[in-house]
Amino acid sequence: MSTKTCLQNVERARRFALHLPVYFRQPQTPTWLEGMTENISYTGVLLRSSYPLALKTALEMRLQLQPGAKDTRGAEIRCKGAVVRLEPRDLPGTPIALAVAIRDYRIVRGDVLRGSPAGMSGKTDPPKTGPCTD
Repeated sequence: MSTKTCLQNVERARRFALHLPVYFRQPQTPTWLEGMTENISYTGVLLRSSYPLALKTALEMRLQLQPGAKDTRGAEIRCKGAVVRLEPRDLPGTPIALAVAIRDYRIVRGDVLRGSPAGMSGKTDPPKTGPCTD
C-alpha cells in the first residue's frame, strides 16, 4: 500500500528556457518594472530583475511575445501571480531572480494591444523600456 501524499504525486511542470521581456507591477500601482524571463511553465515564471521584491508580493505581469513568420501582430501574455522564491546572485550588480507562481493568465493578440480597451488593468499601451507609469 502506498503512503505518498497528494503533494508527492504532483509532477513538476515542464520548464521552457525562454528569454522574453517581462514587465511587472504590484496591483493598483502605476509603475511598471522591467525584467527578463529565464524560464516559463504553465505554473510560473522565473525572471531576473534589478528590483527585489518580498515573498508573497502580488504581481501583474506582461510578457512580450515576438511575432511569428506568418503573423506580424505579436502578442502578450498577461498574468497575475505572487513571488514564491527569491534567488539572490553572488556577483554585485547581477539581477536577482524572482520565482513567480502564476494563478491566472490570458494571451492578448497584437490587434487587441493596439486598439481595444481589453486588459487586466484597463491600460492597453505596452510599457516602454525601463520603469514607467501609466
